[in-house]
Amino acid sequence: MARDLKRYVLFEAAAPRAITGSTNASPIEITVADPHDYATGDKVTIIGHDVNTSANGTWEVIVTGPTTLELVGSAGVATGGAAGTVAPKAKVLQAADFVDSNFHVMTDGGGDATMTLKIVGSLQKAPPDFAKPQSVDNQYDFLQMITLSGSIEVDGNDGVVIATEDIHKMYEVNINGVNWVSAILVDGTAGELTVVANLFGDK
Repeated sequence: MARDLKRYVLFEAAAPRAITGSTNASPIEITVADPHDYATGDKVTIIGHDVNTSANGTWEVIVTGPTTLELVGSAGVATGGAAGTVAPKAKVLQAADFVDSNFHVMTDGGGDATMTLKIVGSLQKAPPDFAKPQSVDNQYDFLQMITLSGSIEVDGNDGVVIATEDIHKMYEVNINGVNWVSAILVDGTAGELTVVANLFGDK
């Protein structure tokens, strides 16, 4: 029986960066530790930002400076400090017709990549916001990954931790019965990451 195969690029040279602060304003303006390369209209995810927690989620941005971004449609609840990560929004893939997947994870070769990659999946009819906290109305979970080179299991809650290094690895992720699958980057301070997904199904 032939296998149906779809290939997607979830991240291409994605550069997650640490947030150093955010404003209690509408819209929220965030500041990052190092210059970003976003353009007005790009979509980003913010995960793990404390105090000004309404900044967490997926946003379209307006670039206000080399290290600052406004989050379109946001409203602050307090002044946020140095916590959390901003990263490009990954593609959200409709996975209902597929049973298995491989993810190829590649850093940029600079030797300084520092971030954590997590693969996320959901059974919801509509795709959730994987950057917002899990809730009754925003249901998803972190999916286990298994290295193809050594069958080493990576707990979905921990993700692939990249610590000042380069990696080029492939992982298998069981997506049988999952409606949506995507990826998020957290704890990012340096380097760039490309993630390519192959989704497999029988036809």
